[in-house]
Amino acid sequence: MAFYNHAVGQDSIPASIPADTLNVPQDTLKGKPFSDISLFSNNKGKTNAAKDSVKVEPFILDLLEISDRKRVSYAWHMDSRTFDLVEDKAIDTSLFLTHLVLPKQMQLVTQTHLGNLGSPIQSDDFFSRNYNYQFFFSRGYDDYRHELLSAKHYNVKTPHTILGYSSGGKRKEADQSLHVFHTQNVNRYLNFGVNYDYYNAKGVYENQLTRDNVFSAFASYYKKRVSAQAVFGYTYIRNKENGGLEDDYFIQDTVLESALVPFMLESASTEFRQRSISTMAGYDILTRNVKLKGVDGADSVVVKPLLTAKLFFEANRYTRVYSDSETDSSYYKNFYISTAATHDSVYQLNYTTTMLVELTQLAKYPGLPGLRFWASNTAGNYYYFKPTDFIYGNSNNKFNTSHIGAGVYSQSPYLSYSGSLRYYVEGYRVNDKELYGQLTISPWKSVELPYVKGQLLISDKEPDMFIQNYFSNHFMWANSFDKEQRFMVGGVLGADKWKFEMGYNLARVENYLYFDSVGMPVQADGVTITSAYVQKALKLGIFNFVSKVLWQNNTNKDVLSLPQLSVFGSIFFEYELVKNALLGQLGVSGFYRTKFYADGYMPATGQFTHQRAKKIGDYPFVDVFLNFRWKRANLFFKYEHMNEGTPNNEYFTAYHHPANRRVLKFGLSWIFYN
Repeated sequence: MAFYNHAVGQDSIPASIPADTLNVPQDTLKGKPFSDISLFSNNKGKTNAAKDSVKVEPFILDLLEISDRKRVSYAWHMDSRTFDLVEDKAIDTSLFLTHLVLPKQMQLVTQTHLGNLGSPIQSDDFFSRNYNYQFFFSRGYDDYRHELLSAKHYNVKTPHTILGYSSGGKRKEADQSLHVFHTQNVNRYLNFGVNYDYYNAKGVYENQLTRDNVFSAFASYYKKRVSAQAVFGYTYIRNKENGGLEDDYFIQDTVLESALVPFMLESASTEFRQRSISTMAGYDILTRNVKLKGVDGADSVVVKPLLTAKLFFEANRYTRVYSDSETDSSYYKNFYISTAATHDSVYQLNYTTTMLVELTQLAKYPGLPGLRFWASNTAGNYYYFKPTDFIYGNSNNKFNTSHIGAGVYSQSPYLSYSGSLRYYVEGYRVNDKELYGQLTISPWKSVELPYVKGQLLISDKEPDMFIQNYFSNHFMWANSFDKEQRFMVGGVLGADKWKFEMGYNLARVENYLYFDSVGMPVQADGVTITSAYVQKALKLGIFNFVSKVLWQNNTNKDVLSLPQLSVFGSIFFEYELVKNALLGQLGVSGFYRTKFYADGYMPATGQFTHQRAKKIGDYPFVDVFLNFRWKRANLFFKYEHMNEGTPNNEYFTAYHHPANRRVLKFGLSWIFYN
């Protein structure tokens, strides 16, 4: 899950950093001011609105209660825990740290990964990790994949297209990323779009090739009493696996050509696929008329929902294949099926149907919350090879579970809150419980001035099916783990005007599940985790400074290891080279974490594993960058890991996995508005 840190719930830049996210220069609309654009006009040509009330056909901006209709771009997402519709940042055109291309680097926290773009990632911030995953074997790729139910949707006045590309390194070891995005409105009610991300790294070291393809298509429709959203997603990832260094000596104590550095595995690979669809259809059973007065004195009547029914449906099909031709026990200690080769295949298919009824909050009674009630069922099947398949043939295991839920929400300029309670009444998750709540206090009715946010989670959750039972060529287990219990609370104090944010998080996890040094799942009694962070941006003339410091500690380091300090800092000069046309930045940025027992990685199961053999860290990763914004295009050049070998050669990103050596990279992102 993502808990409070760096503008919780946002996948764009931190809220405390200024960005040109929603306002587009008027020249993009060929000289027409926003007020002249008729696509979103509510008056339908009536000019004598001061005398006659105009009845407005509601659409998404009315549901989000957005009063500023002069922008070109609007976006929102649905909170998957509370079913809230939340206004989001739309198109980010800022030049803020555009040279950070690794997923989630914009959270300004260090990460444990296998050294190259496209490989599995685990955040070093415990409260940014997702434990609410749907497929056990894809956790390391969650940061690359697109959201479904909580996907971002758009409402735009002109078609928006983004083309982005970055590359670096020699041809035989280069890494590349490609981003293609397009969205447009058919009319003010109907929007559709596509989103595609491609990551490819040939690898500085042996057997490091990654190829990640992530595609999604989305659409939304909000008109009168009808609302609908849909997302289709397809993910295909193919990575080679090298198992890590044979000995860290070959990096930290000597200098070898990258191709000569020996790794544990020579012919191992992972292939992962996901096909998904998520839909929502709603109908306002009861409505109410709300009279609004415009700035020109004209009255308008907006029809708003009072009682709404919504139907959600989501289907996911996951497959993962791990293969290798290892024939000895230098890396894998066990061979349960074959000593000649490994071909472990796992599969999971699930369908989730949710029926929800929502009673809208009445604005004239701000203390009275809106209410939601729902019932949900998840069914499906899964497969992994079992010894009995030799006799009886392949068979899938079926699963089913159902829960009921209730939620409250209230939105106002000063105080907003929402929460949900889930209880599982049958199936493999019977008696699971989850209570979740969030609160925002904004005394000045704006996050520009000081605001406070709070978040709470209490859960009692059954371990994943694959953690309880699994069989493969190298691993097998049969467990009866207890439910994992979590209590998490966090808070944020921030002010966007001063580009400042600080937060505190506390978690207590009973029956904590993790993977030990040999890759087996283990359950510990419990662990308490505490974290605090401060984030600040400062601008003095052409001088800019951005920093974030995260402190963490926990009570049971034998089962969970985190860096005590994670630091990001950037200093750069920003200057307008050509007035109203070309903006340039020259600076340096770096990530640093203190020494800790960073996790290793087990290719056969795709899990990060706990180890107590060696600490890594206490090594800065420094980039020198040059960023430009020319009208609607952002361009960057950076010398990544320019300090390679300074202060030493212990530049590891995970246990036995070194970072790439210094390399020159460039990238271009071009935004089109018509």
